[in-house]
Amino acid sequence: MGAKGSEQFAVTLLETSDIGGTSATTSYVSMKGFDRAFAYAEIGTWDSGDDLDTFKFLQATDSSGTSSKDLTTSGSGSNYDSDNPVDADGNFVIGDIRAEDLDTDNGFTHIALTVAEGGNSGTDNVTAFLLRHDPKYPAKEMNGAASTGAQVYVTPRS
Repeated sequence: MGAKGSEQFAVTLLETSDIGGTSATTSYVSMKGFDRAFAYAEIGTWDSGDDLDTFKFLQATDSSGTSSKDLTTSGSGSNYDSDNPVDADGNFVIGDIRAEDLDTDNGFTHIALTVAEGGNSGTDNVTAFLLRHDPKYPAKEMNGAASTGAQVYVTPRS
């Protein structure tokens, strides 16, 4: 019998945002105990004259984003190549990193995902999430302990 997803990964959501002319970033989360992370951003209602200009992982030394710097890059010829951006409803971007990609020698232990659109000619909605996975030590309730009405885990009962 396989392990439950709630024992194998932790999810951080970037709530749907209109990022026209601005950016949105997930909270900074620790990679301690995880070997990999995966990020997904999907365009919703989107102005046809705009592009998703930025999709990148950031790294920091703590959950406040201290000393934040790029882990991946966005731009012409970069990890996310802004010369060939996503730019229509339903388009998506996927990114993958490993914990070993972080600058741990200089104390970088936390990651975040940031997305941005530089113009602002209309509504530019994006929804994204960051998923940390491949835990070094799988455990119950990786997203945090269950709490009535706040953090609820659901499984079928026999």
